[in-house]
Amino acid sequence: MIAVFVTFQVKDEVKKQISDISIARKHIQKVVEGCRKIPGLKEKHFIMDPSTAAQGAMLIWEKQEQFDAYLKSPEYKATVLDICQGKPSINIYQYTANLTDGVLI
Repeated sequence: MIAVFVTFQVKDEVKKQISDISIARKHIQKVVEGCRKIPGLKEKHFIMDPSTAAQGAMLIWEKQEQFDAYLKSPEYKATVLDICQGKPSINIYQYTANLTDGVLI
C-alpha cells in the first residue's frame, strides 16, 4: 500500500465560496461520496488551513497503479485541478503501519 499527501492553494473564487461553511460542507460531502467509489482508494483524510483556505488530503491506496489511474480521472480533475491555483504538491510514501492494523510491511 501507499500513502499519498496532496496539498494545494485554492483559486480566489473558491476561497470566497468556501468561506460560507454551508457551501463548504456541501462540497466536501459531495467529494466524500465520490471518493467512496474510487477503485483502490482505502482511506482519505481531508485537511484545510483555516487562515489561507489551502486544501489537502492524505490518501491510502492499495496499489500505485490505482493512484496513477486516479490522477487521470474526472474525479481528480473536479476535486483538485479545477479548484487548485498552480500545481498541487504530491508526495508518495510506502504505507507502513497504523493504529488499527499495526505493522503493514
